[in-house]
Amino acid sequence: MDRTSGTSGAARWEDLKDELFDAEDQADIAVRADALRAEVRAHRLAEVRKRQHATQVELAARMGVSQSRVSDIERGRLGRSEVDTLAAYVSALGGKLKIVADFGDETLVLG
Repeated sequence: MDRTSGTSGAARWEDLKDELFDAEDQADIAVRADALRAEVRAHRLAEVRKRQHATQVELAARMGVSQSRVSDIERGRLGRSEVDTLAAYVSALGGKLKIVADFGDETLVLG
């Protein structure tokens, strides 16, 4: 198999990935990458909270939840069953569910 493309002799990532990782490894990598992206998005929410000079306790009171729940959210530990179900529904129709937080001067894509 010729893994190179162009004149640089560089290997194509897709070819290398298939050669280096079996399907189970690739699935595990995808799950871990999704988890990492969720953590990054959650951290960005925490940054917005801090820029608004709100504490986790204050935000929890506004939300009607505990401070530890806000902490969980900011660490990417979300109960996502409803969102996952809706995403699966949209996916089954050939679409992709997007969740966007709009703060006026800033927009974050959360999922």
